[in-house]
Amino acid sequence: MRVLFVENDTRLCEAFRDLAISLGDVADVAYDGHQAMLLIGKKRYETIFLDVGLPDVDGRDHCRHLRAAGPSKLACVVAVTGDARHLHEQPDHFDGAFLKPLTA
Repeated sequence: MRVLFVENDTRLCEAFRDLAISLGDVADVAYDGHQAMLLIGKKRYETIFLDVGLPDVDGRDHCRHLRAAGPSKLACVVAVTGDARHLHEQPDHFDGAFLKPLTA
């Protein structure tokens, strides 16, 4: 499976990527919305973990944009947020959500 992690916390993003690779997935990372859109425009991702609070774009708007067109428009998009309010406001365009910090 090809997975994209979009997260401005570089250490967390790289940890997600390393975990996905250890499970046998192909994983890419983007640290902001601009990088993410460049990758999403070129590659088809089956799953995208998308930080809602990116520094350059609102993750909810970003999700609507990627769902509108392109090779990843049918991807499973999971919101990742540090704000619990976003879990209750989860728009229909996200397929799921995780609250940071992630714990076992």
